[in-house]
Amino acid sequence: MEKIDYGDINKFLVSVGIVLIGLSIVTPYLYLKEDFGLYIELEKFQKFQEPVKDLIVSKQVQVSEIQKLIPYISLGLFLTGLLSFVIGLVRWIKRQSKLDEKFDKELHKLELEIVALSPEEKEKKAIQEVQEIEKVEQPVLATQTITTLPSQHEYVRKYMVIEKSISDIFQNYNSPYFLVLSQQRIGHKFEIDILLKSISKKYLDRIIEIKYFQNNLPNQIIRDIINKLNTQISYYSDASNRRVIPVLMIVYNKEKISAENILRFQNKIVDESINIPNLERLKVEFIDETEILKFDVGRIIKK
Repeated sequence: MEKIDYGDINKFLVSVGIVLIGLSIVTPYLYLKEDFGLYIELEKFQKFQEPVKDLIVSKQVQVSEIQKLIPYISLGLFLTGLLSFVIGLVRWIKRQSKLDEKFDKELHKLELEIVALSPEEKEKKAIQEVQEIEKVEQPVLATQTITTLPSQHEYVRKYMVIEKSISDIFQNYNSPYFLVLSQQRIGHKFEIDILLKSISKKYLDRIIEIKYFQNNLPNQIIRDIINKLNTQISYYSDASNRRVIPVLMIVYNKEKISAENILRFQNKIVDESINIPNLERLKVEFIDETEILKFDVGRIIKK
């Protein structure tokens, strides 16, 4: 058995009330307007046989009696309709208020779940991302781990500096349309590099994923990046009921990475994301690490 939708019941009560109120007004008019075939000239009436005369007289009496009841019937229809309308409307408003309150609480709950990462969490996040990149671009044996630690430590430090630099250029841009939230955890599930939360109905939110490659651009990591970004967008959109434009910012070392490598990497990103609805409006930006401060933020926040 289907669950009763009380919202529909309230709408039904309101609708019935409106119909009854309408009938209470229309019924007297229609009744008084109709002669019911009783308007007969005296000469014609005298020509009828007695049984017919009796029927006409009986009908006249019935119509006359009903006519006396019409004001009460009309009043009853009006009061019943008004009662149904008021009950349905009041219940409808109360229910809608509860739904609105529930929706507001859900949004407020999400606001509480968008929390900035601590310095320790930021470093841990950077270490994880560096390890993911190095795992793809430079597979190493377990026996070589000790010799690679110093270079990895430097990579992590630089990775964090670059993320901070990019966050700063968005903060310094001082857009009147966005609140800039960097290094955030959403819903205790996903870590986001930068969230541009729109404070204007004219713009959609932006979720920005930053990746820094100091040696090369390995195509093997693209699918993981795309899947991660898609998951973040999907969760955020469903939880907040806000639409999002995904942004992928690739920072690279132009002394080690060629233009051909960048083009192949970009084409691979398009191939991996083209059939994913959440990434339909994906923006991809390639930035040389020495030119971060020159980056035009307007390219990201424009409609």
